[in-house]
Amino acid sequence: MSYNLDLNTQFLKRKQSSKRYWQFANKNNLLGTAITENAKKNPKKAYFDLLKDKPKANILIPGITISTDQGEVLVYAPNEDIYSYNVFFEENVSMRRIYDMCERKDYLFVIAHPFGLINNSASYLMGLSKLEKFIKEKNVGVEGYNGMMGYITYYMYDSFFIKTLRDFLWYVQKHKAFNIAGISKTADRLNQKIDQKSYDLVYKFSATIKLAQMANFVTAGSGTNYVDRIGSGVLTIDLPKSIIDETNNTLQNQAILNKILKKQIVSFGPPGKYTDQLFERSTARITKRKAYDDLIHLTKTAIQTKKPKKIKEKKPIKEKEEKR
Repeated sequence: MSYNLDLNTQFLKRKQSSKRYWQFANKNNLLGTAITENAKKNPKKAYFDLLKDKPKANILIPGITISTDQGEVLVYAPNEDIYSYNVFFEENVSMRRIYDMCERKDYLFVIAHPFGLINNSASYLMGLSKLEKFIKEKNVGVEGYNGMMGYITYYMYDSFFIKTLRDFLWYVQKHKAFNIAGISKTADRLNQKIDQKSYDLVYKFSATIKLAQMANFVTAGSGTNYVDRIGSGVLTIDLPKSIIDETNNTLQNQAILNKILKKQIVSFGPPGKYTDQLFERSTARITKRKAYDDLIHLTKTAIQTKKPKKIKEKKPIKEKEEKR
């Protein structure tokens, strides 16, 4: 039987409850998830918080999102031992070191959102040719679909606001009165920018799928900090009853990770279903507001800079201390 898994979830950043996390996981028809809290946000706490409230029928795979010197990667393990290794928590750690550690421990190593933001995605930081070589030569996985990027695509193509704006711009371009006033040129430039952004998104998704085809295995997940968006990116996998009924969490997780490692999956991408050989995307959780929120979040992340630390003024030394 086929089941959906969301293999890129976080929740500590937004200070959301673990009970709400599982509420939305089940509402969105997920057998289970991987908790991939960022290494800077205490992923061990995130895992045990979720494990404490995990419904018996659900699956929780331990993981971490790690910001390396060559972009973000996802690491998956069958049990909580993953949180015991200091290398996963080093600042700006070498991607090669993380990969070597995963090879030694038989953990799954995945390139996260390879064409996401310029400041945290491997295709930009490593260079596409080097990334392709790395993926071909190493036992590496690729996150074939990221739900947050999917929301942005929805916003660019299906949003009523964007469609209305484009219709208005086309009207301005065609209308003679605007042409005489010179406004039509401005409208043309805006339309070209929207077209370019749309083409960029199409390229990112097609390039990601190409990388996923090169990789030894593929994962997918929502990549979100909001619990109500869990399930916006899923990996669909066939699992036998023996794995579903397994009571030992480590053995159950290992069996699922092994199937992913062998690329024994049904599909990956947004939630939906196949009808008459056509894919129908589920839009129940997709709204303009959510797409807009993700757009703002990605924009802020892209321009975010570290604030300089305030230097504390030294207190004047007391006279008695001077005499000593």
